[in-house]
Formats: sequence, C-alpha cells, structure tokens
Amino acid sequence: MVSRKRASLQNASAAFITQIIMMICQFTVQTVFVHTLGARYLGANGLFNNLITFLSFAELGIGSAFSYALYKPLAEKNEAMIAGIMALFRKVYDAIGLIILAAGLVLSLFVPWFIQGGNDFPHVRLYFVLYLLSTVVSYFFTYNRSLLIADQKSYVDSVNQFAFSLARYILQVVFLLFFKSYIAYLVLMILSNLFSNLAITYRSHKQYPYLKTARKAKVDPNVLTEIKRNVVGTVSSKVGAIVVSGTDNILISKFLGLTLVGLYSNYALIMTSITRLLTQVFGSVIASFGNLGVVEKNNTKKQLDMFDQFTYYNAFAVFFIGLVAYAFFPPFIRLWLGNKYQLPESTLFFIIINFVFSQFRPAFNMVNAYGLFWGYRVKSIVEAVTNFGLSLILVRFTSMGIDGILLGTIVGNVLVNSWWDPLILFRGAYHVNMIKFYLKYWAYLATFGGLLFLEHFLIQLINLSPVGLIHVAGYGVMVGIAALATLLLVFAKTTGEHGMFGIVRQFLRRK
Repeated sequence: MVSRKRASLQNASAAFITQIIMMICQFTVQTVFVHTLGARYLGANGLFNNLITFLSFAELGIGSAFSYALYKPLAEKNEAMIAGIMALFRKVYDAIGLIILAAGLVLSLFVPWFIQGGNDFPHVRLYFVLYLLSTVVSYFFTYNRSLLIADQKSYVDSVNQFAFSLARYILQVVFLLFFKSYIAYLVLMILSNLFSNLAITYRSHKQYPYLKTARKAKVDPNVLTEIKRNVVGTVSSKVGAIVVSGTDNILISKFLGLTLVGLYSNYALIMTSITRLLTQVFGSVIASFGNLGVVEKNNTKKQLDMFDQFTYYNAFAVFFIGLVAYAFFPPFIRLWLGNKYQLPESTLFFIIINFVFSQFRPAFNMVNAYGLFWGYRVKSIVEAVTNFGLSLILVRFTSMGIDGILLGTIVGNVLVNSWWDPLILFRGAYHVNMIKFYLKYWAYLATFGGLLFLEHFLIQLINLSPVGLIHVAGYGVMVGIAALATLLLVFAKTTGEHGMFGIVRQFLRRK
C-alpha cells in the first residue's frame, strides 16, 4: 500500500503540473476569444457559467458524501461494499444529469432576462443549451473519478483531464481564429467532457474489475443511513457554495451590464484558474486525511499536528498568490488585452481580498475528509442569505457598483465562515477547543493584511509601469521572488515552516 505522504506528494505534484499547463492554455484561448468574438460574448460565457452553477444545485453535494463513504471500505479492501456504493452512486448521478438537463431547457427560455438588452443578443438561447450540454454529459460518468480520488489516486484524474482539455484548447483556438465560431467553441466543450469521462470510466473499470461483476451488490443499511445523513448536510452546503460563487456575474449582468461581466471575467478567469489549481493540489491530499481519520481515529494529536501543517501550507500558498496577483494584474492585463480591459484599482483590491477569504479556509477543506457534512445543514443557508443579501443591497443602494458585490461576499465570509467552519471541524473531529486555532487563523489574515498594505505603499512609491513582454515577465519574476522571500521571513519562527523544511530535508536525503 502506498503511504499517505507519498500518495499526497504524487497526487499534489500531478495536479500542480497539469493545472499550470492548463492555466497557460486557458489564457491563450481567452486571448483568442476576446480578439475574435469580443467582450460581449465573453460576458455571455461568464453568465452561462454562473447559471449552470445554479442548476448544479441538483447535485446537492452528493459526490462528497459518497466519496467519504468510500474511505473505510477502500482502507479495508471491502470490494462488495465499494461496488454497492458505486452502483448507487451511478444511479443517483444518472438521475441528477436528467434533472439538470430538464431544468436547463426550461431556464433557457428566460436567459435573455438575465442580460441587459438580452433580446438584442442573437441565438443566446441556443448558446446556453450547448453550454448546458457540456455540463450534463459529465454527470453520466463522473462518479468514476470519485473512486480513484478517494483511493488516493487523483493523479490519474489529473492526467486524464489534462490530456482531453489540451486537445480541446488547441481545437478551440483553431476554430476561433479561422471561423470565429462560438458554436464550435461550445461543441468542443461537449465532446471534450464526454470523451474525458468515457476514458476515466474505462480506466476505473480496468483498475477495479469487480465494479462490473458486482453491479447488483447492495449497500449496507448502516452505510446507507450515514450517506443519507451526510447528503442532508451537503444540501445546505451546496446552497451556500452556489450562492456565493454563482451570484456575482448574475448581479453584474443584471444591474451593471454584460460588458462589465466581460471585463470582470478576465480577472475571474485568472483567479478561477488559480483556485482550481489550489483545489486540485489541496484536494489531492484530502483523501489521505480521510484515510488517517479512519485508520488512526483515536490519535487526535497526530491529526491536529497534520492539520496545523496543512493550515500553514494553505496560508502560504494563498498569501503568495494574493500578493503576486495584486502587483502583477495591472501590467499583465494591459499587456494581455489592453488598457480598455482594465478594472479600477479599488476593484482589484476587493478581488484579492475576496480570493484570500474564500481560499484560506483550512477547516472547510478538512470537513470533506472527516465527513462532517451534517454540521452544514444550517450554516450554509445562513451564508447564502448573508452573502446574496449584502451584495444585492450594496449594488442596488450604493454607488459602489462591482466593488459592492465583492464587498458583500467578503463580509459574508467574515460574519459566517470564519468561525463556523472551524466550529464544525473541532466539534466533529478533534473534540478539543478551537480558540487556539481561531486566534492563529486571524493572526495569519492580519499578517496578510499588513503585507498587502505594505505592498500597495511600495508600488505607489516605486511607480513602475513595465511595458512589453520581457519587462512584464521580468517584473512578475521580481514580484514573485520578493513575495516568496517576504513570506519565508515572516513565517520563519512558525512550526509550519519548520515542518516544511523538515520534509524537504527528508526528501533530499532519500535522493
């Protein structure tokens, strides 16, 4: 059996490498998209993504509940139980795919309402239906990915998605350059998702042949009861996640216009790509925590030590990205798309703060590992109401515009997520007081806030305006080195950094 540390390193490395390459490809496609189809189509693409996010409410977070149910039988090599869970998983996801398709076809009739002047946008309903199909095809096969990920083999999924996404990006660039066809762009999304899921299904059946021979296996009643209980918790969790992540573009489109959605989408593409990278890297180690929670359930000290180390990694990665993005966004957007695609500095500030609060959530990451979904049955509904209400009030009744929408999300994170996530984790998994962690959490955030204001002061003082690819690239490298050195210096006395260097030394000795 592969050790948890080795599996985590293998999965995280595969996720990091493949996501970095895909990010570069996405930027290439986005650049071609903007120059061939323009900001309005870019805004429509962002709006469709948010509408589909709302439709995915039908999934209710069921995938997370099933993934957690797989940790124990995988650790015990209980093939009959694994096959039973996967057979039920397949039936549920097939039903969900059909529900999303039906709901999406109904929603397509009302898509122009979400767009300022939407009736003047030709074929907008057709475009939305094609975007919808690219999501629907995933639900009929994607449950096979969950088994590989739960078995600490997420590197297989990373390589699969990389291969098919790369082919899609190349073909999308070709069709955009030579035909300027948004329909071809969307059809390629459908085919890429379909073939990717077919390939992962074949791989999972080859890896776990008993999935075919034991399709009629039944789920143990106790396990089924636990799954149902966790699903109830993930329902409200999904509500919160969808409202928080899915409303921004819709509110911008409705109250501020589709063109502004297009401008924001360029920034959102970069931050979403980075978020996906972080999700892949950190998510690749969640299965190892889940395995630890099963195998060493009573070793609270070891689990807390690993969580403390994870918190440091989470903070370091998110803070590094936030500091680099704040300095690098203006010259990069200017070089990439031109001055007319730049957002004001105040909006950039809110984008970075929003990113940090949404991604520095170590307790939330651990909830999936420990299966503590029941704790979210109320929390995420409160989060959803708070976030949407604040964003709507600020965009309607103030002159803040897009800044108000982002500020509403930030305040919602502070009022709800900052304390409720760790409360669920510490009560459900560690059974110790969370005050020590909570103080450390805010100490981390206060440190980032201080560094961000210092960076802003230095940028204004130095007043560099790099122009041209070489100068912008050099500026980016300089900012990255400065941010890395600063964070290493600031966290030099922490146990997290000591632990990180200990792992590096151990790795080098083995070499």
